Amino acid sequence: MDNFENDNFAIHLGFEIVESRQGHSLVRAKVAKENLNGMGIAHGGFLYSLADVALAAAVNTDGRVAVNSTTTINYLQPCPLGATILAEGNFIFDSPKNCLCQISIRDEKSKALYCVFDARTVIKKSGIQ
Repeated sequence: MDNFENDNFAIHLGFEIVESRQGHSLVRAKVAKENLNGMGIAHGGFLYSLADVALAAAVNTDGRVAVNSTTTINYLQPCPLGATILAEGNFIFDSPKNCLCQISIRDEKSKALYCVFDARTVIKKSGIQ
């Protein structure tokens, strides 16, 4: 992902970009005590942030600059302390002006699906000259 080294929030949360190319991404995180909500499971904001970084890693490549315009997240089951999770992003639609991307967050080992994040982005600058 272009400019990941400037994403202080993602770095602070310990997110690791495993793959980043236009239309696809894979971002890893480990659920730490600091990422839990009052019920002792991964905070929804932590999972949302991970999905948002995976979206950026799939969209903001090759000089392209995009921002979210609409997002929806569906939390499917609790994500526990200590889980190593992967957010995988894939384009559903891509055009010069906008794209749709779906990100699934799964347990790296068991493949349990914790949430699905759908996003529409607006392309602010195309990397294609």
